[in-house]
Amino acid sequence: AYFHIPLPEFSSFDSTNFTGVKQEGISSASVNSGFFTTMVSAGDVKAVFTGHDHLNDFCGELTGIQLCYAGGFGYHAYGKAGWARRARVVVVNLEKMEKGGWGAVKSIKTWKRLDDQHLTAIDGHVLWSKSSAGKVS
Repeated sequence: AYFHIPLPEFSSFDSTNFTGVKQEGISSASVNSGFFTTMVSAGDVKAVFTGHDHLNDFCGELTGIQLCYAGGFGYHAYGKAGWARRARVVVVNLEKMEKGGWGAVKSIKTWKRLDDQHLTAIDGHVLWSKSSAGKVS
């Protein structure tokens, strides 16, 4: 799922349970609509990607759903001096069907690209994989 304003559940993370950085508060709605609970109940949402807080670029797992910030990548809005602008890349691999069509999601991977001289890739990881779904580690 992709949307702009983060859910209140993004506040569930601290420095011990996410990948990336949290440099500002979570600017979510003051009233929890229950949307996150609905996504968990549906069972088919594996990741949520949001923006709004440009100095946050973290991903963390909560109740089986990865919650990820995009990171601030444009120069049209606020940023932080000395912190490279960045964009989150998301790659979804689909199963190939016998007759050439595309099937179910096989995996969801993500990383960020920095707006530096080398377009450096950082914080790459698999958010969800069909082969590891349901396994307890």
